[in-house]
Amino acid sequence: GGKRLRPFLTVQSAKLFGVDEARARRVAAALEYMHCYSLIHDDLPAMDD
Repeated sequence: GGKRLRPFLTVQSAKLFGVDEARARRVAAALEYMHCYSLIHDDLPAMDD
């Protein structure tokens, strides 16, 4: 599903520009961490109850 789309696009884009796949995977993982953080951070005000 959607959880694999961002990393897939990151790795495929990196291949287009000749970036090492190991580096692209690290960037893809970092992007997923940032996305997950943003979802949690967005929900924090709702937990104020």
